[in-house]
Amino acid sequence: MKPHSRLVALAVLIALLLAPLNLIAQSPPPQAVEQFITRIRDGLKLNEDQVKELRQVLSKHAPKYVELRRRAQANPYQPGLAPEIDKEQNAIRDEFAAFLDEDQKAKLAGLDARLPVPLPPPFVVINIAPRTAATEATVAASREPLIAAPALKGRAARLTEDQKIIHLLNRATFGPRPGDVDHLRQIGITRFLDEQLHPETIDDADLEKRLAGLPTMQMSATEAYQFYPPPQVADQRANEKNPPPVFGRPQQLYGELVQQKLVRAVSSNRQLQEVMTDFWFNHFNVFAPKDADQWYVSSYERDVIRPRALTRFRDLLLATAESPAMLFYLDNWLSFATDAKEPRPPRAPAPPAPPNAKPAAGASPAPSPATSPAANQPPKPDQPAMQATPPPKPAPQPQRKRDINENYARELLELHTLGVDGGYTQRDVQEVARCFTGWTIDRPYQGGAFVFRPWMHDPNSKTVLGITIPAGGGLSDGLRVIDLLSRHPSTARFISKKLCQRFVSDEPPAPLVERVAQVFLKTDGDISEVLRAIFTSPEFNSPTAFRAKVKSPLELAASAIRALDGDTSGGPPLHDWLRRMGEPLYQYAFPTGYGENSEKWMNTGVFFNRINFAVALANNQINGTSFDASRLVGVTASDDEAMNQLAALVIHTSLAPDSRRAVLAALSQPPAAPIQARAGVSNDKPAAMPPAKADSKLQARRIAQLTGLLLGTAEFQRR
Repeated sequence: MKPHSRLVALAVLIALLLAPLNLIAQSPPPQAVEQFITRIRDGLKLNEDQVKELRQVLSKHAPKYVELRRRAQANPYQPGLAPEIDKEQNAIRDEFAAFLDEDQKAKLAGLDARLPVPLPPPFVVINIAPRTAATEATVAASREPLIAAPALKGRAARLTEDQKIIHLLNRATFGPRPGDVDHLRQIGITRFLDEQLHPETIDDADLEKRLAGLPTMQMSATEAYQFYPPPQVADQRANEKNPPPVFGRPQQLYGELVQQKLVRAVSSNRQLQEVMTDFWFNHFNVFAPKDADQWYVSSYERDVIRPRALTRFRDLLLATAESPAMLFYLDNWLSFATDAKEPRPPRAPAPPAPPNAKPAAGASPAPSPATSPAANQPPKPDQPAMQATPPPKPAPQPQRKRDINENYARELLELHTLGVDGGYTQRDVQEVARCFTGWTIDRPYQGGAFVFRPWMHDPNSKTVLGITIPAGGGLSDGLRVIDLLSRHPSTARFISKKLCQRFVSDEPPAPLVERVAQVFLKTDGDISEVLRAIFTSPEFNSPTAFRAKVKSPLELAASAIRALDGDTSGGPPLHDWLRRMGEPLYQYAFPTGYGENSEKWMNTGVFFNRINFAVALANNQINGTSFDASRLVGVTASDDEAMNQLAALVIHTSLAPDSRRAVLAALSQPPAAPIQARAGVSNDKPAAMPPAKADSKLQARRIAQLTGLLLGTAEFQRR
């Protein structure tokens, strides 16, 4: 045999001998397998013979392992995959344990001996198309002149028309974009308000087209549960004949919900509707991570809150009362009348007997499947309804005592309508709770809908706030309570005060609250008219209200991106910044929501995170969120020119002396140094900007430094 032929034969022989190990390396990177072997060797202190045995065991299981890895790469959520991976890993562990001593076997039980099979991520980032770019003329900062800040002293002080425009944009929207101030100058405040108070007249097709890429945002709660079930349910489906596909984990629902909220806040043309959606979600707060609410919260905001954010308060109140998200969060789905008894199903009729057939003595005819007691039995609120093809059983839930639950009734009176000082008593809480017995959920742990079950309801008469509700009302008892509370004077004052807190000041003037409450009562709770009364009031358009509110983290993030004419996909990096600044969206556990007292956002625990966010955004260091600084400031601008252009764009008004000194002091530092705005340091002469032909990267860092400083000023941090 020729030397060349011998080399070829030897290579083939080696390939055949190493084929099992090559199978392992076909799919995963070779270093992943070696890292796995090294981890086991070091963790158990294996000798060379044991390492060889480990490789032999892996070689034996290589074909199955490669198959599992390929399946995981193709669809990591397919039903039954996780149990198969566990089974294969246990088989490898058991076979290899035969080559270990007792001490090594004990260590193996606590060792991370998982194969490098890709695990399905809990959240997959969905790319959202960028918004349609504005024209250069729209974002030219040099066309936006600096507006004088309002005078805060003197009784004769009034906001100018330009100041009123800036003030309205800071309160009724998530902050002005470049060109918005000039747009309002052209159409006027009245027309702008009319448009925003009627969002159906505003074209937002571009935004909806972009958000169509988020699949879970179009799903009902039932579909969300079906396609994003808990892992144990997905595994149960492996035994079904034709199981529905699994697209991901429940965390995907939450991630996309936050994505769409951030994209809407930054890009929606229906800004007031988005501001009010945020307001009402906090008012009717639901804690998204609470068990089944993870499947309900998306449809809760989409179908309950947003469409009614500017309609009648009664309609919104009723929709939240019937929402499975609220019923589950405050446990009203478990509220039974004290003596509630589930009705027995009717006795099934006997099937027709065959001709000349005689039944056996004492025997009862067997019911047909269509008329069996199980088929006619009304579903319990904590059990799935009978279906032709039963769905997988949800995870076992704790047994709860059947009794009246007062959670929803108490929050309905205290937080949703009358307020803590609204004139109700504990007796009223108990009576309202009786009115809402039977308001429950069909198949709550599978995304079921609202249902009223008469057998759970207390049928006796009730007395709420001195009004008698006759016996036998059924579902109408709760409707009577909704009518009574939505039109009560205490509700008008409570809601009006909270709206004035949101849009005017943390401590709104009592005369303003009373006038707005009268509008609420006269218009039967028309939210649009209540807002119009607030926005056109002298108190709203006063110098003392101008920048009197600290921006929430959501408002800060959205307004900063909008001010820089930026864009965002609303992805996890931005979620993390909101969490660090103290406002993880949809995750406030208490029914109060985040509230309207804005000063809490400036506590020392999160203040530096607000400044760091501004710096990160200015330097385009937040993945999925960016802006083009070259469109905002001329590349050859001096410090003074750049500051004036950016201040006109971001702040709109002239900086207060303290803010200007702080910005100039920090700007005198080299761009690479930490950006710190040191208030009280006087240095009115800015450092010279590098020549136009100098390093362009240094110029960009200089602009980013100035942008971050302006976003960190008190003028921008407040609205």
